[in-house]
Amino acid sequence: MNEPQGPIDTIPKVNYPPILTIANYLSTKQMIDQVISEDQDYVTWKLQNLRTGGIPSKNQLNEYPKYKFKKSKINQQDPDSINKVPENLIFPRDILQKQIQKSNHESGHGNDDKEDNLTQDEQFKLLVTNLDKDQTNRFEVFHRTSLNKTQVKKLASTVTNQTISENVRVFLQATGKIYAGEIIELAMVVKNKWLTSQMCIEFDKRTKIGYKLKKHLKKLTFSIMENQQYKQDYQSDSVPEDEPDFYFDDEEVDKRETTLGNSLLQSKSLQQSDHSSQDLKLQLIEQYNKLVLQFNKLDVSIEKYNNSPVLPEHIREAWRLYRLQSDNLPNAYWRTQGEGQGSMFR
Repeated sequence: MNEPQGPIDTIPKVNYPPILTIANYLSTKQMIDQVISEDQDYVTWKLQNLRTGGIPSKNQLNEYPKYKFKKSKINQQDPDSINKVPENLIFPRDILQKQIQKSNHESGHGNDDKEDNLTQDEQFKLLVTNLDKDQTNRFEVFHRTSLNKTQVKKLASTVTNQTISENVRVFLQATGKIYAGEIIELAMVVKNKWLTSQMCIEFDKRTKIGYKLKKHLKKLTFSIMENQQYKQDYQSDSVPEDEPDFYFDDEEVDKRETTLGNSLLQSKSLQQSDHSSQDLKLQLIEQYNKLVLQFNKLDVSIEKYNNSPVLPEHIREAWRLYRLQSDNLPNAYWRTQGEGQGSMFR
């Protein structure tokens, strides 16, 4: 099995003292910080794109007029006045509409209501002509796709216990296609959110492993160095090499590896030159190489999963969200059974 290639190199177990220098420590530390910084920018960009409100542009909707609240008592003859909407209330959509009208007026477009007077055919033509190639292909596929006519008619006849007309069948076929499309689109959104959460988990793992790498490498470098002046100069570095790492008790592998790494980091025998010190250094190098392989293996990019299939759990979560968002579907336990007045699953 090929080892994953990455920005950080492993340390050989033979002839390693010439490699463990201050220059190697500083360059490796800078490389780790650069990789984590690039991943941080990527994660921030993905999280901003995932925001439902989008990214504000040109400081729109950021300035609201200041109002002075009038301290007055509620009239006893009109107790419901507290539920009334104030006449001078301005919504963000109104502010946005004023900004659009102002920009159109400044640019010389006087017909602001031209789009409002378009017919349905003109609006459809305007929509189609402004789609890109990918959107046009999706629109054509959706426009030509239809549910099975026989199955829709059979299902409707089974539910209603009567023969439905052709107009009703066409209507049910169209609404069923729209409903299925909304569920699938929402399932794609759920899938994207799950991938984004996995991206954040991978980024946290890489940040944690990168911090461990810097501590292990600094401990190894200081154990090889004999110049005390260099040690004093870099002792106040931002990486505390003797600080133990934390772990979770329910993760056995992480607990075992972290416990071994903490014992090596806090060992006082690494500065010696006997046989036991050499064994400890080899163990520390082995731990460092394991962390390097884990660091190089992690990848926060989620573009490679763009063509991954939609899973059943995505559909179930999309169905749950659709019911919460629409709030217009009856629950199963409110449906009547047969011709009786009782309720099913009461």
